[in-house]
Amino acid sequence: MIIVSDTTPLSELAKVGKIELLRDIFGTVIIPEEVYIEVTTGNHPAVNLVKSADWIEIRAVSDLEKLSNLRIVTNLGAGECAAMILAEELEAHQLLMDDLDARRVALSRNLKIIGTIGILLVAKQQGLISSIKDILDALIAEGKHISSRLYEEALAAAHEL
Repeated sequence: MIIVSDTTPLSELAKVGKIELLRDIFGTVIIPEEVYIEVTTGNHPAVNLVKSADWIEIRAVSDLEKLSNLRIVTNLGAGECAAMILAEELEAHQLLMDDLDARRVALSRNLKIIGTIGILLVAKQQGLISSIKDILDALIAEGKHISSRLYEEALAAAHEL
């Protein structure tokens, strides 16, 4: 299974000590160079985790013109655009992405996407975690915006209401 990730799922799961769920669910996760740069810059919790993760592969986007055009047309960030182009080039089974505007573009390009909350739901279904509520609460405490509607829907989907 080919999985490509944008920055946010990596960084958000790292903030709450759950980045290994990506490895446990997907095995290998591929990120474009642009995402690697974003996630390993600064003093974010993901910096060392991503640098040392042998299950994360860094790949270059082949078609730089397509990447440049997507950035111009969508006004999205380098990591988001690179993740979409790489997912297309590799014919990825899933693209891990949270940003709503980027998700809309990815869906318009017929990419299959899953976000951080979806990853938590899969982890619970697979028995890797017993509850998503504490993790969602920790994400919110770390500054992740999760609407009350999405929060309630996620808990309902996880049978935690």
